[in-house]
Amino acid sequence: MNELLEKLKNISTLEAVKIEESDKQYIALKNLYLKIKNKDFYLSLIIANSIICYQLSGSWENYWEEFSNYFSESEIKSVGEVTKKLSIFIKNSKWNKRFIQTKISRLEKLKPFLEIFIWNEYFYYKNMENLQTNLAKIMNQKIWDKTIVFGVKMFSYWSRNYFNKLIYFPENIPIPIDSRLTKIYEKFNDDMSLSIQDFYKNLSLKLNIPPLHLDAVLWVNYEELINS
Repeated sequence: MNELLEKLKNISTLEAVKIEESDKQYIALKNLYLKIKNKDFYLSLIIANSIICYQLSGSWENYWEEFSNYFSESEIKSVGEVTKKLSIFIKNSKWNKRFIQTKISRLEKLKPFLEIFIWNEYFYYKNMENLQTNLAKIMNQKIWDKTIVFGVKMFSYWSRNYFNKLIYFPENIPIPIDSRLTKIYEKFNDDMSLSIQDFYKNLSLKLNIPPLHLDAVLWVNYEELINS
């Protein structure tokens, strides 16, 4: 871990936010925000897409660009249309081809929450841990599961634009573990008794960067870190 800390020691939370906003996923959703015909259901659409964003057939960047391009031409007028049009989208998606019926079932399970969420978006932006807890409850998952934490992350990204305000991620929300973070953990972890979540929790504390902000830092620097 000391080697990894040395490589990342000059990055602050504010710099991590700047890195996030240069991420292709962030740029894709910024373009969607600028083009979408009805912004009322924009954040609901982001949450719904996040909980079906797993086992992709390509990179996450490609998938979110595809998503952005598709929905920039689509008008959504209700929560029902959010889940319905997403179901149609993934049936024809180039980058989200696996477990289609399971993902459509997840969208149906999410729908009752979206009916409440649509009226409480700013509350959830100010209270992201509540969003994490309530998403996990409706989806019958653990609060640290990847799709739950990722949903909070993507929602927060776009609340910055929607509400024109930056609220930093809470320190208690863990980093969403994926294959890239697993490889970084395997390369830099020198304490085999330390779990992957505890490894990133410790890294976050030592760098003084909340785990969800640290996520983008590691993604953007992944190739350099792994090949160093």
